[in-house]
Amino acid sequence: MPWNDSLFYAVFLGQIFLLSWYFPEKIHARMKYVLATYPPDAYPKLYPRPVEHYRIGHWVYRLINRLVLGLGLLILLALLFLVDHGSFADDGYISEFWPALYGFVQFIPLLVLEIGEFHQFKQMRQANTTSRRTADLRRRTLLVYVSPTLFIAAVFLYLGAVLLLLHADEWGAAIWLTAGMLFMAGVGAFNLYGQKKDPHQSTEDRSRHISAALHSVIYVSMALSVFYIMTALDQMFDLDYLDATMLSLYFQAIIWLSVGHMLRSIRLEDLNFEVYRADPAAT
Repeated sequence: MPWNDSLFYAVFLGQIFLLSWYFPEKIHARMKYVLATYPPDAYPKLYPRPVEHYRIGHWVYRLINRLVLGLGLLILLALLFLVDHGSFADDGYISEFWPALYGFVQFIPLLVLEIGEFHQFKQMRQANTTSRRTADLRRRTLLVYVSPTLFIAAVFLYLGAVLLLLHADEWGAAIWLTAGMLFMAGVGAFNLYGQKKDPHQSTEDRSRHISAALHSVIYVSMALSVFYIMTALDQMFDLDYLDATMLSLYFQAIIWLSVGHMLRSIRLEDLNFEVYRADPAAT
């Protein structure tokens, strides 16, 4: 077996477990912790729907990730047994199609989770009968939450990637990189200036979430620049045999720098759940 195939199998196995086992289990554990520590009878504002809805949702989220995990192992076994016979390969190398396709499937549960969170906050706003509104009068700017050094490093990494792509005559890739950066900038601006999603969230917790989200955006943008730098080097030095491995590593970097950073930065023990208790007048 060629060394580059062996390297890919090891890296792809990491993609399978990191995206479909490690982080899903971390997220599921947080779900269970919140439900057990802050139950609906004591924190009714946190649960606009019956508690069984959340229990079923937690179970379904874990089941979907287990199924995706099994799919990944099946793909890995298929590659191990069939790639030597010319299947699943591209020009003699394992095609990057497989880690790309599986990576998109792995992100589906996270997308569903984001959509569920959006509806959760919408229902919380609809159920919010408090006439009193609070506002954070502090000016929110990017450099309040992100160090100038990190921001400048991200900008220079992007510019370096663009210059290298142009040098490699990869104009299309440079355009896609720029489009990706504009999208990331839009995500950052939405988190920084967008409407408060959780009507009960304290000012300190919102600031903590904004900081974590902006750092995740910048880290992911830097990973995107590195990925396109590798794309340029691929074209310049004919590194096609590493395409699948690099793409698998990219997916792992994305999840580690986005979801991983959010989980590490926002500890449940540090959040103020008292804001979800019933109003005194309603008891």
